[in-house]
Amino acid sequence: MKIVTNNLSSEDLNQVRQITPHINFVVTTEDEDTMREIKDADAFWGHGITPELVCQARKLRWIQVNYVGIESLMFSELVNSDIILTNARGTTGVNIAEHVMSLILAFARTLHLTIKRQMEKIWEIRPNLPVIEIAGETIGILGLGGIGLQVAKRANAFDMRVLAIDPISVEKPDHVESLWKPDQLHRLLRQSDFVVVCCPLTPQTMGFIGVTEFDVMKETAFLINIARGRIVDQPALIAALRNKEITGAGLDVTEPEPLPDENPLWGMENVIITPHHAGQSPKSAPRIFHVLCENLKRFAANLPLISVVDKTQWF
Repeated sequence: MKIVTNNLSSEDLNQVRQITPHINFVVTTEDEDTMREIKDADAFWGHGITPELVCQARKLRWIQVNYVGIESLMFSELVNSDIILTNARGTTGVNIAEHVMSLILAFARTLHLTIKRQMEKIWEIRPNLPVIEIAGETIGILGLGGIGLQVAKRANAFDMRVLAIDPISVEKPDHVESLWKPDQLHRLLRQSDFVVVCCPLTPQTMGFIGVTEFDVMKETAFLINIARGRIVDQPALIAALRNKEITGAGLDVTEPEPLPDENPLWGMENVIITPHHAGQSPKSAPRIFHVLCENLKRFAANLPLISVVDKTQWF
């Protein structure tokens, strides 16, 4: 059995070799090496997955990636193949949820304004800084998967009222007041003080939040997006902020990335932009490696893998 990888450290490679000493691990550093070695590989771990790579692989049965969003891999050569795709689902929920709460608290306590005033050496008087208590406020979570569940847990700890939508029928946690299907999006938006986008980018969620949705939202509401930029219609978001249809937006993702210098979002005081780093944490790498090792054991034993992507659903 042969596994090709292009993103394992020497230390991690030593560990996986100890787990399955009978497997031949081939490490590549150049694309042409990967293309050559993939021909007779049983599995591939890494980056740079293209239609050409998939077509070149004659025996490939499994691809493991170390990230969650896999929309860039949903090309027909892979989707229509028998290759099992696994991702890092469940490894970044804690840190991304903490990022969400940091954005919510920053807006609630006007940190997006006071930090700027600090740089300008301005002591702002209180009437110009409308703070919010988030206890008792309503948070609407779009997507109650691994990340959404972690956001709900933390929002509940702050005594927020939690609403959510998700296309998958899952058991509603006790701390979530209502869990609806996506056709109840507007019902959720009308009630929410903070709307958090936690769903994956799929054909169904592309442009999910647009002109009509901003019109439905409260004028006092904030949008938080830590998922993918294309889920939100960005021109519609800019118009909603300018027209005061919503109060603010916290964006860890944009379209495109990085955001061009001339984009008006950069200069808006009611917008916080972070450079798509909500998923980063020194503690997430060991969690991702654990998924890889668990799947390695299962693959070697011909057992079902974990974190398997439904290629027809894009998640």
